[in-house]
Amino acid sequence: MKNLVIAALVCLLCACGPKGYSSYTWEYHELDSRYDGGTDTSVQEAIAAYDSLMAPLQEIVCYSNDVYSKQSPESALSNYSVDAVRNFAENYTGGQIDVALLNFGGMRTDLPKGAVRVYDIVSIFPFNNYLTILEVNGSTLKSLFDSFARRHKMEALSGVRMKIDGNRVAECTVAGRKIDLNRVYKVATIDFLVTGGDGIDWGDGIISRNDTGILLRDVIIAEMKEAMAAGKTLDLAKDGRIVMTNTGRK
Repeated sequence: MKNLVIAALVCLLCACGPKGYSSYTWEYHELDSRYDGGTDTSVQEAIAAYDSLMAPLQEIVCYSNDVYSKQSPESALSNYSVDAVRNFAENYTGGQIDVALLNFGGMRTDLPKGAVRVYDIVSIFPFNNYLTILEVNGSTLKSLFDSFARRHKMEALSGVRMKIDGNRVAECTVAGRKIDLNRVYKVATIDFLVTGGDGIDWGDGIISRNDTGILLRDVIIAEMKEAMAAGKTLDLAKDGRIVMTNTGRK
């Protein structure tokens, strides 16, 4: 019966050309068990042709204790995701990554409770964004954080603790220390944000750029699989890393 519904939807979509339609007629047909024993297997065959593509998306990569949503200036989901990026980048480079940065706009839906499958991660991170590792000077990092405060728009950060009061950064530490304007920092992010996506402006402060060719969603999946292999379930939480006050936003 489900297959009949799918077939009907496909036929309807195919019938709607790019210029739309001028008229239509319709009537009710009750879909019940009478349709389960049909001899026409064309619909089943059409759906089966895509089984090999769908099967990898059904793989369970971890188990979650709750439903987790994104929320600015920080949330359990965004904290977990950006921390996973920093952790993965450190393993990839074999060295310390000072800051990780993701944009809230790139997270499109919630992490479900219970079994989390590959298609859930694809749904959360549907864009083909790739992990990129930058070296930037401290003044560039400070300017970036100042811009977050001015526009009252925070992005997901790891390795950073910050308090924004109004349109200024009142407190900020990276790895527990104030930003050194003359130091070179390593930042893990995505290529979309390196090229100005979501208004991120690095100015002339990028010293080096390493495009890994690794998709963001694969980074998250790898982190989840590692947790599941260790017998852990996801129990995510906020930690107060970003606090915004007096922004005039409700």
